[in-house]
Amino acid sequence: MAQSRPSRRARAALVPLLVVCLALEAVPGRADERERDPFAGVEEITAWGVQTGFVPTLEGANTSRIDLEDFVAENKSLADALSEAGGVSVRRFGGVADRAELSIRGATPSQSVVTIDGIRANSVLTGGLDLSQSCTPLLESVEITRGAGALSEGSGAIGGVVNLVTRTGAGEPRTEGHFSGGAFDTWSGSLLHAGAWKDLEYAAGYCGLSTEGDFRFARPVLKSDGVITRFQPDTATRINNERVLHNANLSIGRALGRGRLRVMDVASYSSGGEPGLDSGDGPTAGQLRRAHSRNLSNLVQARWDGPSPTGLGDDFSVALFNRFQRARFISPELGLTESIDLDTRLSTTGLRTRDRWQHGLLGRELATNLGFDLSGDAIRSNDRNGRDRFNLGGFLGEEIPLVPERLVLMGGARLDWTGDFDPKLLPDVALVATPARWLRLKAQYAGSYRAPTFDELYHPDRGFIRGNPALRPEEAWSVNGGVELSLEKLGPFSALRLELAGFHRDIDESITWILISPRTIAPVNTGPARTTGFELGFSIDLTRLLRFSLNHTFIDSERRSTGEKLPGQAPNDTFARLRVGPEDQWKLVGELHRVDAIPVSEGGSRELPARLVSNLSASVNLAKLRFRPFARPRAFWLFFELNNLTDEAVRDSISFPQPGRYATAGFDFRW
Repeated sequence: MAQSRPSRRARAALVPLLVVCLALEAVPGRADERERDPFAGVEEITAWGVQTGFVPTLEGANTSRIDLEDFVAENKSLADALSEAGGVSVRRFGGVADRAELSIRGATPSQSVVTIDGIRANSVLTGGLDLSQSCTPLLESVEITRGAGALSEGSGAIGGVVNLVTRTGAGEPRTEGHFSGGAFDTWSGSLLHAGAWKDLEYAAGYCGLSTEGDFRFARPVLKSDGVITRFQPDTATRINNERVLHNANLSIGRALGRGRLRVMDVASYSSGGEPGLDSGDGPTAGQLRRAHSRNLSNLVQARWDGPSPTGLGDDFSVALFNRFQRARFISPELGLTESIDLDTRLSTTGLRTRDRWQHGLLGRELATNLGFDLSGDAIRSNDRNGRDRFNLGGFLGEEIPLVPERLVLMGGARLDWTGDFDPKLLPDVALVATPARWLRLKAQYAGSYRAPTFDELYHPDRGFIRGNPALRPEEAWSVNGGVELSLEKLGPFSALRLELAGFHRDIDESITWILISPRTIAPVNTGPARTTGFELGFSIDLTRLLRFSLNHTFIDSERRSTGEKLPGQAPNDTFARLRVGPEDQWKLVGELHRVDAIPVSEGGSRELPARLVSNLSASVNLAKLRFRPFARPRAFWLFFELNNLTDEAVRDSISFPQPGRYATAGFDFRW
């Protein structure tokens, strides 16, 4: 694949980062302090046995956590990390830095809630969240709840909840950085510093990316009722796909009274071309040559954590927040009589409180969980009337130990009110059994719902597309159960984790965009639908030199009125990963991702072909070498990765191609 030189804009944007890296390297550090091994000369004997692990206390839904430090020197995006998790699928609308959305257990992006440090980040316009707008070097971890999360989050949490945890100043002072370059003239860099000054903890970070995005791709091969359809020519180049991304975060915390106050700000900006659909014949494949978009978002939160005002617990929090978005779209080519120039501003301001009381009753230690949410949404745009919507919700939950430390009954309910829609009462009941500290069984039954988005309700009538103010909220009932197992030692193996979960969801009043006339699409309530499936997650270590993990998700969904399959979700999705090497010194990582054919029409008469994508990466930590070239850094990784080794044609959506084989190289450092 031909590699072009970095553009002047990319070089200029990343020069400050390189200057900072060189300046940090110039700071003199202490010589390597090697302490004498106190066990030198003692005979080492290998013994095999079983050592139990510990399954942490979790809620009734199935949950998991991604520690992003596990992917150091692998150049993973947030979409990459989430696509490896069980029960989660990611739909990408292009290559590097192009839009990506998540789906949990077959739910649509608007039926899954994404939060940043507990504050909702979904767009009030479309209901989803573009994962490409988040930068992993500025995140600590990702928490995933699979199953109805409406008790805590209210409207939209039908499939589940993903919480992005940002970096803070807690712990030892540290400076971390990243720089990489690769195919399609793509360059990225990040720098983060965290530490303490007097009684303040702080963290500040920046991420930047620039890409031309001009990859060559295969045109879609469609299978409809056994008939294969091909475009001519059968390949094309993605045009008008250049993009620039900027991300920054700031966190400041200090003690205040009996608790701790933290102020957090996360901002992102993107600007780039919008090639649109590759739905035509000819050399450009019907792509737009001059369409362009700019997006700005900012989330600020002030949160205080401390003991409950009631004196019954130590887990009280109150947060004030504001989320602002501005989206600009310009296209001289789409308008029938004049160019399109859309400028939309969205704002959400709110209050969020959480409290946990611990108290005794009849010799049992009970826990009561309470929450209250108040927010207001506003949209202002040059293509529609301004709209405002207020949201109010509160929940009460109780944890009752039927058998202390062995069997817990969790029950709760939330009353949620969104805009002009009727209030909804959402129950949630779960049973969690812990027969041993290394084994847990779970079962949950919960209600959830989703109010229509501003776009679904009020999209302007453009002749070919319009909103529907008569839409009713989606309502869902979910049941899921599973088993979690953790063993720290099993013969020569260690860190064995196993999770098996099954789920079933019935949803009423599904909202779907359909053709309501020969030339117009609009969202309508299409009646009940059903989704059933299971998830399998497994990981194990063999000494410190090898780690294997596997996640598999099976989903079967259908429209109840017709019995036809729902579009957009592959029945089987399997991800396998093998890491070889001591992960603090060097590592080789191989990955396989197998996805079944994806139906693109209801009933599955048209579908995208199945695929098997393989990735490979290699990295070495120069700071661990005996004759290391640097005296100061804790870690200095060099890495190389090759994605889509077999150059597979990949699409998650019918008219949005993804790149074939491409390579990236770079370095990560830790001071």
